[in-house]
Amino acid sequence: MILRCLCIALFCLVNGSNLSAQEAEALQLHKGINLSSWLANAQRQPLYERDFAQIKHAGFDNVRLPITPERLGFALDKNAPIDRPLDAAALDNAVILATHNGLAVVIDVHPDAAFMKTLEQESWAEQQFIHLWIAIAKHYKGYPAKTVAFELLNEPQYYGSESRYHAFLQTLVASIRKEDSTRWIIAGAPHGSSIEGLQGMVPLSDDHILYDFHFYEPYIVTHQGIGHGFETKMIRYFRDVPYPALLVNQDSVLYAPNASDPAQAKSELEAYVNAQWNAPHIADRVRQARQWADKYNVPVICGEFGVLRNHIKPESRYRWIADTRTALEANNIGWQLWDYTDMFGIAALVGETQTDPVDGSVKFIHPEAGFRLIELQALKALGLQ
Repeated sequence: MILRCLCIALFCLVNGSNLSAQEAEALQLHKGINLSSWLANAQRQPLYERDFAQIKHAGFDNVRLPITPERLGFALDKNAPIDRPLDAAALDNAVILATHNGLAVVIDVHPDAAFMKTLEQESWAEQQFIHLWIAIAKHYKGYPAKTVAFELLNEPQYYGSESRYHAFLQTLVASIRKEDSTRWIIAGAPHGSSIEGLQGMVPLSDDHILYDFHFYEPYIVTHQGIGHGFETKMIRYFRDVPYPALLVNQDSVLYAPNASDPAQAKSELEAYVNAQWNAPHIADRVRQARQWADKYNVPVICGEFGVLRNHIKPESRYRWIADTRTALEANNIGWQLWDYTDMFGIAALVGETQTDPVDGSVKFIHPEAGFRLIELQALKALGLQ
């Protein structure tokens, strides 16, 4: 394999790359972490200066910052004016906290499902979204390219309408380039940023785009016990399914005793075991993303990977994280763990907390009186200790 130099956490090709040596060292997205449930998702995890200092001290070089369009003062409305003022107060605060602590920031526009559905289907929604990004590009144009990157849309879907997504992406990027010609832009793969979605993409003619995929395979491990999103599967009933698969006792009753369909639960567990999910299997899947990037000579990044922590033993959770992180690094792909705190978090909350009875998430009762400690086991799994 051709030797590669570090470039935006994903090590662009030295030969054949259109990047200068200065650009190749400009934006550091090697080892990152998502800050979920602050400005997006449930918005139940406010973060403070001490959190950013701890993230930097732990060895991370960047944060991915999900934010809903609504937190920017933007909602899809067919009757609304195309140009609207940007409410960037909360985002500005987050960017300042990160950059003052030596962390690069990925601004990730992270809409909910209803927003995404409208955006995918309506031309007027596309135009409004483009103008949102024009406003963001204008607002952050003064920041050095090495400190702030733009991620256009979290986990674009576009099942069966991939050509529409490609055309929309072209127009969106072209509009941003009129305001900022060299900012790094991150474009998520369709099909929910899956590897399959990535493999179906044809890159744009732009030398400053990173192509993003997310990795949570196999979901029976990473999402076991989750209460939503897998309604046709038995994943929500599984508990303590170990990783790697060779540790499984195939009596599925041990892992999903309350499954609404025991036969389906048994089948899902057998599929996990028969696929022999382990470090080599994960490495093979990640390698497919690398092969796509090599085919087109473009950079890729894994913007999310992680394990729900509520219903799995810590040793299995951190084995999966370590194997995935190792596979990404072996393939010269930068990563951003999902996430710092909340349901997939690697930081333990110290202080007065309460647990959500529905989803099992934990939050501070008095946020400013508590603090978070990144677990040593997590840092070891991430190669930071």
